[in-house]
Amino acid sequence: MEVNFEHFSWACLSIFLASLVTLVRFSLKSLRPRNYPPGPPALPFIGNVHHFATPKPFLKFAEWRSKYGDIIGLKTGPGNLVVLNSARLVRDLLDKRGSIYSGRPNDYIVRNHIVFGAQHILFLPYDSYLKQWRTAVVRHLLGPTGVEQVLPVLEAMAAHLTYRLAADPGRFADHFRNWALATPLLAICGHRGEQKEAALVDLFYGNQENWLTLLTPGMAPPVDMFPVLKWVPAFLAKWKRTARDLHRNQLGFYGLMLDSAKEERRQKNAASIPSQEKPPKYESLMARILRTQEESGKTEFDDYKLKYLGGGLLDAAVDTTYATALAFVKVLAARPEIMKKARAEVESDINKLPYLRACYSEILRWRPPAPNNLPHVLDADDTVGGYHLPKGTVVLQNTWAIERDPELYYDPDAFDPERYLVNAYGVKPSVEAQCRAEGRKPNYAFGSGRRQCPGDLFAASSTLMVAAKLVWGFELVPPRDGQPLDLSVESGFHGGLVLGSEEFGVEFVPRSEGRRRAMMEDYERTRGRLQ
Repeated sequence: MEVNFEHFSWACLSIFLASLVTLVRFSLKSLRPRNYPPGPPALPFIGNVHHFATPKPFLKFAEWRSKYGDIIGLKTGPGNLVVLNSARLVRDLLDKRGSIYSGRPNDYIVRNHIVFGAQHILFLPYDSYLKQWRTAVVRHLLGPTGVEQVLPVLEAMAAHLTYRLAADPGRFADHFRNWALATPLLAICGHRGEQKEAALVDLFYGNQENWLTLLTPGMAPPVDMFPVLKWVPAFLAKWKRTARDLHRNQLGFYGLMLDSAKEERRQKNAASIPSQEKPPKYESLMARILRTQEESGKTEFDDYKLKYLGGGLLDAAVDTTYATALAFVKVLAARPEIMKKARAEVESDINKLPYLRACYSEILRWRPPAPNNLPHVLDADDTVGGYHLPKGTVVLQNTWAIERDPELYYDPDAFDPERYLVNAYGVKPSVEAQCRAEGRKPNYAFGSGRRQCPGDLFAASSTLMVAAKLVWGFELVPPRDGQPLDLSVESGFHGGLVLGSEEFGVEFVPRSEGRRRAMMEDYERTRGRLQ
């Protein structure tokens, strides 16, 4: 067979030129567009990814604030990323212009290898179904009425946690981990498997570790930046294998939640038992939705949607709750004067607890569990302070920087609950009126705008019940090696999508034998609510 080398040469040249043009275009797209917010210089192809490919990008974003201002423009390859470092910008964009700032990124790995077409709350577009989801969840569980109904269960779960801490204090981190999962799991679907199935807890947290890694900006494989990575075979791409296992395990766990809710419906016969003989049993969120759909004859959530309604809500709740609780424990053990003041308040008036509530608010400010929250996507071109933000720009709320504005906070890096006793915002008295007039929130840990997490009241109620029982029943004794507990964000906490404490040692010592017995009796008194 005769080869026409001239035609072959031209074909090779054409391929080379086409590849070169593609590379040049890609390189140009990775450069900063005109009238873009200020930020560090971008490199060809990768943009600014090398700057924040770290588990704690919020620290770099906050550092840049002093140089570039409250709005920072970055490049993620051809993509645009804008960081908001001030509450004013968050209010003006995410709150006031929420109609175009409420989208979610079209993350290839998540949407094509994990959730596929599923209705997962973390990735839903801002559409009618998201509004339907929020209405159902807030009405049945996370709104004031729903939280009031679940309070007896939250108290029982807190009593169970203190019971475990008193019985086996050496495994305190495991006890908090179980509590952080079991509480929302029971409230959402009525499942109590964590009591008997340690493998279930390990499965969930193993999934979450992989899940959070793939969601953390700068830490996941750059498939959206370099689409050619989509075609790498699974045996060479660990992320594909991880995503496949995550999808399988996640869907299995969500199915378990739906089965639990359906079993609760089947066993629901409380209406036939006189109230004086047996108190009414708490009805979980998913079981309540099933019941209301049966009664109305209208199916808003089929089984598939209901799986992801419950599972997505659980995903959003567990890791942040666990991180907040451990940060609380760590700072109480490291700061005995705070522990002492909180205890005095609990023993004098258990109903109000302004100081303990101030401690909770300060934990959310000082170590926000989601320091960058989840990304929003701009659904239309916009102009902000003369800067042009193209459609498709990813927008991050840098909660870490917002809660550390030195113009608003005295000594912002210090843990000081007293600031929230001065005013609801925890700010300097001289700027309180300004914050009120501008509509500032007491804290930004739960996000902003139309995608703000609706679980703030549930989380506060659950955590404060545990905190009150802890300070009443235990002394928290730091390690006896003389080394102080590491409270620094650089070495005492690990990063990622969730900011959580590194492992640390604390002894939970009952304050007296009488208090130890009281905690055991408290659990026996409330355990019936968990059956």
